[in-house]
Order: sequence, then structure tokens, then C-alpha cells
Amino acid sequence: MNTSNHILVSFIIPCFNVEKYIETCINSIQNQSYANIEIIAVNDGSPDGTLNILNRIAQKDSRVKIVNKDNGGVSSARNVGIEASSGDYIVFVDGDDYIASDYTEYMLGMAIKYNADMALSQNCYMSDGEMQVKTDSVVKLSPEEGTRLLIGPRVTVGSWNKIYKRSLIFDNNLRFSTTQFYGEGLIFITSAAQRANCVVVGNRKVYYYRRNNYSSACTKFKIDNFYNGWKSLDIIEENLIIRTPMVIQMLDFHRCLFKVGTVVRIREAGQVSEFRQYYIDSLAYVRKHAFKCIFIKGVSLYKKGIILGTCISPSMMSFLDIMRRNRIQRQSV
Repeated sequence: MNTSNHILVSFIIPCFNVEKYIETCINSIQNQSYANIEIIAVNDGSPDGTLNILNRIAQKDSRVKIVNKDNGGVSSARNVGIEASSGDYIVFVDGDDYIASDYTEYMLGMAIKYNADMALSQNCYMSDGEMQVKTDSVVKLSPEEGTRLLIGPRVTVGSWNKIYKRSLIFDNNLRFSTTQFYGEGLIFITSAAQRANCVVVGNRKVYYYRRNNYSSACTKFKIDNFYNGWKSLDIIEENLIIRTPMVIQMLDFHRCLFKVGTVVRIREAGQVSEFRQYYIDSLAYVRKHAFKCIFIKGVSLYKKGIILGTCISPSMMSFLDIMRRNRIQRQSV
């Protein structure tokens, strides 16, 4: 990367009950090939041994800064980290994940080369033993194209596996919603993409996304997650500043796929009777919008097949999803 080390990159890590993972996470950031970094670990009132581990690490590395706060959720922790940061670029890493040694070099390199406010990779390591992509390709997208990509199913939802120019976040007062605990990352990244000068997208895997953390909000079934997640999609739609057909179309697809997840997870949890009306309404939504969704361009046949399969047999799709989730947990990085 033809970049001098005067550019500071801030890594923000929200930490809540991650004593099992946090040392691996921070070590991976400390060992970056690009050295001019700061690590801001926001301890969100963890009652376990997370803080003790953070203190031990910080004593040995002046680049590690610890911010303690009362428990307020991951959005609150990230917002506190943003305020505490001083880097020219900002990166978010979840406390139970970790990154490759060339993460900063790769992400910052893309951002600098294209003078982009935001850069990301479409891929990350999810499974144990997973291979690196053979050939990387990097494209520069307009804000409209970048927003459509992030709303669509190609990129795993989250504020991580990306890098943001500090000015993009602070000039636009971008912060994470503290009222949304499911979908808050999607609100943030789509808000950022719409306001960026451009979004640069690569394919190299430099982020390790752990999917076998049973304490994760994404792992446990909670009906409130689905209520809150749907509200997040409403917030995104209400606040769109790029309201073009290609963006609206992909948001419609996301909504349909979200309702597929609602139907499938309620069945998996054996709570159809308890949430019967919500289940019926969600399935009706999928069946109403499925035909329109299968003609949307830029979406894989696999994702379209999931929607059609749910229309035909929700029970079969729930069974297949259980098998998929079990495999993911066994093979997760």
C-alpha cells in the first residue's frame, strides 16, 4: 500500500461479556501490518471478566484505550467509541470476532486509492478452514449503487468489515440508533453509503465473523428482535435520501427476505401458536410479494429460491434452516 504511516486508524470494539473472545480480537488488531492504529475498547458494563482482560492488555500496549460505561447496548457502546476516537479513519470490530493481519492495509489501501469515504469487502471468513478468494476485484460504486448493495442480501449486514473516513461520520453526525437493537447496523451503513462521495467494494477476506457465539443476539430466538428489525427497515425507508427505483426495489426484497426469516424462526422455536397472528401475517406478506421479488436483478437464485420455498412449504424451509444453522455453528471460525 502506497500510504505513509501518518494516517491514524481507530478501531472501536464494543465489549459486553466477551471474556472468551476479546483477547483474540484485540491481539488480531495489535498485529496489523499497518501499525499506526488506536484500539478503543468500550466496556459496556460487563459483569464477567472482560474488564480484567482489557486492563491487562492495555498495560502492555499504549495503543489500547479502555472506556468504561454502564450497560446500554452495542449501539451506545459504539457511539461512545466514536466520540473517544481520534483517527482519520474508523473501523468497527465486534468483540467476539477478529481480523486478518492485512485488514487495515487492505481496507485503507482501497479507500486511499479511490479517495473514498467508505470501503468494504463483500466477503469474510465464516467457516473453519475457509479459503481466501483466488482473485480480488475492486469496484467503485456511486452512493446509489453502494446503498443498493448494502440493502441487498449479497453483503452480510453489519457495521464491521468496512472502513469509514472520519469526516463522513462526523460531518454528517452519523451515530448508531440506541432505540434499535436489531438492524441498527443496517441503518448505520445505509445512512453512511448514501452520504459518501463513493463506496469502494473489494472481495478479499480479511474479517473473521464468528457465528457460534451462543450469547449473540443473532443466535437466540427472541420475538422482539423481529419486531425491532422490521421497525429498523421502516426507519431506513423513512430516512432515505436516495429514493430511486433500484434502491426501493432492493429494500422491498430485503423486507420479503426478513419476513421469510420471521416465519422460519418462529417455526423453529415451536412458537407458532404463541405468535400465531404475527406468523400468519408474515407468511402472507411473503406470498404476496414473492412473485415481484423473483424478477429483481442482481439477487442470487438461491435467495429467490428461499422465498419461493417458504411460500410452498414453511415447514420444509424450517427443517432446512435448522440443518443450515447447525452446520454453521459446527464449522464457524
